[in-house]
Amino acid sequence: MSEQELLDQEMEKVIGSVGIPPRPTMLIELDAEIRKDEPIYRKIEQLVSSDVGLSAALLKTVNSPFFGLRSKATTISQAISVLGLSALARTITGLKLRQVFAKAGQIDMESFWDASAKVAMMTSHIAEQLPGMNRDEAYTFGLFQNCGIPILMQRFPGYKKTFGAAERSMDRKFTEIEDECYQTNHATVGYLLAKNWNLPNTLSSAIRFHHEYDLLSESQSLLPVEGQHLVALALLAERAIQLHAGLSDSAEWHKGGQIALRHLGLSTDEFGEIVDDAKAFLDGQD
Repeated sequence: MSEQELLDQEMEKVIGSVGIPPRPTMLIELDAEIRKDEPIYRKIEQLVSSDVGLSAALLKTVNSPFFGLRSKATTISQAISVLGLSALARTITGLKLRQVFAKAGQIDMESFWDASAKVAMMTSHIAEQLPGMNRDEAYTFGLFQNCGIPILMQRFPGYKKTFGAAERSMDRKFTEIEDECYQTNHATVGYLLAKNWNLPNTLSSAIRFHHEYDLLSESQSLLPVEGQHLVALALLAERAIQLHAGLSDSAEWHKGGQIALRHLGLSTDEFGEIVDDAKAFLDGQD
């Protein structure tokens, strides 16, 4: 058994104690249809339309300024045409995740999901400006990188306080503080959810190691280079959003920002240009 398999086996013990939600049946059926050599678009449309709330959320997403449509999509069929099947699957997966965790531990999670959506859009936008980056994967990673947080929020009543302490710590890893309290952390839990929900291995690995900034500066098997790109891009996206809001450096940028810039081969001036562009992009989303 490989080191990876041993690690996965150990981590899956967490599932029973924390409560990883199963992959929704609708996603399983949608994935099965999309993977066919000749998918039946009418069936895909019916699957999506069977959930009224999901259909409305999909149309709202497609009609957002991010997609820049000249005329609004009014039907699920039009939304599918705009997105394409690959992007549709990722978008629906993200929307279903939001449905599953509409509330976590009696805490309204609307602001959390709005922030995740903004990070996803910005990560994708930055990826589009850099050579060799995958815009769709960047969007999905931005949306899912913190998906373990609502699970821990639901499972542990005191998690919000732990999250605050981890978010402010300038010298300790975010996940180290979570591990100390709960013997697990949001990156591990998010990785397990991503695997259970059948997200690509690159994405699930990046979710698992997105606070391990030292992995961005070395060649190793735990986090392939494509996953390293995603972690670095999301960190830049978060910083660009903070600067747009007039906020000072976050603890995470302090710990990993320069490493992320070096990994992507960007100078401080080049990142400044990206930030200026990001501000204009974000203004257009408001």
